[in-house]
Amino acid sequence: MAAGKNYLVPVDFSKTSDIAIDHAVNLARENKGKLILVHVIPTSAMMMAGPDVATAPMLVDIEKAQLEDAQKLMDKLVRKKKLKAGTFKPVIVKRGDPAQAIAHQAKKNRAAMIVMGSHGRTGLKRLVLGSVAERTLRYARCPVLIVKK
Repeated sequence: MAAGKNYLVPVDFSKTSDIAIDHAVNLARENKGKLILVHVIPTSAMMMAGPDVATAPMLVDIEKAQLEDAQKLMDKLVRKKKLKAGTFKPVIVKRGDPAQAIAHQAKKNRAAMIVMGSHGRTGLKRLVLGSVAERTLRYARCPVLIVKK
């Protein structure tokens, strides 16, 4: 993929990321660019609890199931959006902080821009859940376009 023509879209399979994909598809078409669709499986609280001999096989099974589910949802999304081979690159990050993983993938893939949806949470929900979009702005080295629903 050529530098300066990649548009990275974080995908959580929500309506807001769906809208962001539509914006990114238009940008990519106008600028003869490509999409990088990134889904991050967040590090779960169970995995952060530390390794336990009794639960280790269960955690591996959970991670495998999450990865398989994410791949199925990504495939379904690509079909729904009618994306053609060669116009996009799907990336599934097995675990990590979504904002850091998004910024890392943008740098790694030389993204010209990150185009992402925002759920628009405010107040206590935003304080408790945080804002992936806001944190991505802090970590990213390229412009970030935040699309509201």
